[in-house]
Amino acid sequence: MYQLTLDYLLVQLNLNQDIPFLFVAVLVGLMTGYVAVVFHDAIMMLSSFCFTGLRSFGQTKVIDRYWTLLLPLIPAVGGLLVGLYNAFVVKVRPGHGLASVIKAVAQNDGVIEKKLWFHKSLTSVLSIGTGGGGGREAPIVQVGAAIGSTVAQWLRFSPTRTRTLLGCGAAAGLAAVFNAPIGGVMFAVEVLLGDFSVKTFSPIVVAAVIGTVLSRSYLGNSPTFDVPEYSLVSNTELLFYCLLGILAGLSAVMFIKIYYGIEEWFQRMEKRWKIPVWAMPAIGGLMSGLVCMWLPELYGFSYEAINNVVRGHEGWHNMIGIYCLKPVVAALTVGSGGSGGMFAPAMKMGAMLGGMFGKIVHMLFPKITATSGAYALVGMGALTAGIMRAPLTVILILFEVTGNYEIVLPIMFAAVTSSLIAKITYRYSMETYVLEKEGVRVGYGIALSIAEHISIAEVMKTDYVQFNVSESAASMIDFFFNTPESTFLVTDNDGRFSGIISIDEMRLLLKEDSLVGLIAEDIVKKDVPVLYDTTKLDEALKLFEITDFNMLPVLDDKKDMLLGVVRQEEAFAYYRKQLNLYGSDLHESQKS
Repeated sequence: MYQLTLDYLLVQLNLNQDIPFLFVAVLVGLMTGYVAVVFHDAIMMLSSFCFTGLRSFGQTKVIDRYWTLLLPLIPAVGGLLVGLYNAFVVKVRPGHGLASVIKAVAQNDGVIEKKLWFHKSLTSVLSIGTGGGGGREAPIVQVGAAIGSTVAQWLRFSPTRTRTLLGCGAAAGLAAVFNAPIGGVMFAVEVLLGDFSVKTFSPIVVAAVIGTVLSRSYLGNSPTFDVPEYSLVSNTELLFYCLLGILAGLSAVMFIKIYYGIEEWFQRMEKRWKIPVWAMPAIGGLMSGLVCMWLPELYGFSYEAINNVVRGHEGWHNMIGIYCLKPVVAALTVGSGGSGGMFAPAMKMGAMLGGMFGKIVHMLFPKITATSGAYALVGMGALTAGIMRAPLTVILILFEVTGNYEIVLPIMFAAVTSSLIAKITYRYSMETYVLEKEGVRVGYGIALSIAEHISIAEVMKTDYVQFNVSESAASMIDFFFNTPESTFLVTDNDGRFSGIISIDEMRLLLKEDSLVGLIAEDIVKKDVPVLYDTTKLDEALKLFEITDFNMLPVLDDKKDMLLGVVRQEEAFAYYRKQLNLYGSDLHESQKS
């Protein structure tokens, strides 16, 4: 009744359903924005209590006397609380933050467990606020995504709109934390959804703007990092930024390998020594606390080290230490079962790499290079881009968090270079490593691991309109007016595929003053992607995602003879059906 009333009202107001959906996006942006503000303040309050308040607690001087020895226990207690909460309240082993969101988009129609946003918020506050090495950006993205998905489930939206609302929440969360609405939007569409359509883009923009406005109202409008004014001193400097991008790409690969190497070590230790799952985050917290007690800048809740290095004030000892140990501390905290993200650790490690590199090149070439702070800023973005394989997102976020336009060109150059080097050197990003380990291969916003086992013959159709290259224009126009098809295939006299004639070519043909002598050969479009009878469905899905074609021809692998066609709508429908069957089988096997 509610849906019928809403539809009737929209018709009477001459509105379509996209308008009320924007209001739902506003709601998701508001909810996520408020949660992000509370999340930020809760982490700051808990860290202040643990590392300042406890030391001055009461009249006794015992705590102050043994403070250095007590420091590692704070992250250990935080890890223990997180472990106990996950084991006895959530009763599910925590997943990998962003990877689980991407998996929900690709395999579960954007559906995320409804209470996840609360569980993730609480465990992240406990873990990061007590000195854990993870960052707060990825958790709030996951929380926002869970809020968006939950609202969509409450309103019983379609899978497409559920995924879009998930992106709305993720964008609003990241925008609120970084004060970067454009970067939040790009992160949602580039990293999570892989969908740049207007219907997806518009509500995500609205949600990100609302989240940012709400965050600014409570947390202020200043950029996340305190960055001095920098500029490109000379064009020659771009060569140094390119070299920094190469180093950042290699460092990104090192970060990923260190993190998952430590995580897998924890998993082996848990099985070998039969350690309770709730105790693992406490062990990881204790180990990370032992490292952080000698270098407090490694704590996840503080951006002080980044602000120091971009101003050129950080010493060599801290830069080397943070660069080498930040992935270790992050892995000890999160890889053991704690909570936190890799966004901030990557930025911190990258800033130190850039700071060290900048000091060296500025010392050697002082007249043609900027100071080390500029390189720290670029290194921060480049290494993060290498880990996420999302250079556009990082470029926009850094532009917004710094408010410095002059540094955009070097960031663009280094971020793209870093992403390419990281991809060439190591096939996995931070998220795809764990997804492929679980048997989920993701690309172009879809799960490819199932589609790569489906033959194209299963979705190929033989009902299509075919013209010979010598077909007359008048005959083709007559056919055009008497068929619902909008794409026509053209073959030569031997039946080999020659190209297609789309509705665009037909429109041009209708505008011709004279059709005498015109044949199919004259207007056929030959630059067309094709499929073969040996092709798998994943290749077809990728081609549909990155091209404007809604129909692709299927050819014989040996003779290029036209065998049939695959239509975009039918291919995705078949894929979704197989995905649902796979999910049902997996659910049944887990129950048994």
